[in-house]
Amino acid sequence: MIVIPVMDIRGGLVVQAKLGMRELYRPVAKSVYGTCNPLELALKLSSEGFKMIYVADLDSILGRGINEKVFSYLKRLKLKIIADIGVNSEAKLEEALRLADYPVIATETAPSLNFICYALRESGEKAFLSLDMRGRSVISAATEIAGLCIEKTGKVLREIGVQKVLLIDFNRIGTYSGPDFDTAKCLVDCGFNVYVGGGIRGLDDIITLDRIGVSGVLIGSALHSGKIKVEDLKRLGFI
Repeated sequence: MIVIPVMDIRGGLVVQAKLGMRELYRPVAKSVYGTCNPLELALKLSSEGFKMIYVADLDSILGRGINEKVFSYLKRLKLKIIADIGVNSEAKLEEALRLADYPVIATETAPSLNFICYALRESGEKAFLSLDMRGRSVISAATEIAGLCIEKTGKVLREIGVQKVLLIDFNRIGTYSGPDFDTAKCLVDCGFNVYVGGGIRGLDDIITLDRIGVSGVLIGSALHSGKIKVEDLKRLGFI
């Protein structure tokens, strides 16, 4: 399993994500890294040994333009990039493929199931399907899957050939309420490579997710707050 740091970027700054309520996001404060500048933070994360980073470009997701400078810098640092830029069109998909090693196709922004199929086909094995949830219901602009439970959604995703799933529960983001272990295990049992984000409280959560077969964990708040320490991640082989 691999632990992947998260950078949520809005207005060119790293912001503190909470509950998926983006209008309330504010620049990260009181971080152990001492900065909300994405370039400075990326350099520090790289120097600590992280090889991969997850970027949610909220400016792009909200239709305000892509943070090109950030992506260029991450590439210079040789960090592997998983990026959600709000892919909802062929043009946006082309941008995601250009900017990221692993483009994210998010259920939240994908306009239809047909588009998800198209995006996965064009991206090949590189694509991550971000399964965006509130509780046990799927968030999606695609009416075919919006509001579905995890069991029905898992069946649909298998049918269209999804391999890598990012399980993101908006109700847990930035809350330290713990990840949804049951849903993660359900997806693992369905045969997906599962990556989990949202609600991570500390190292014990990561160890538990590893034991149930999760492939990766996204961490943001718990890393900035110091609840998770890089030396512990290295000791356990998660970096």
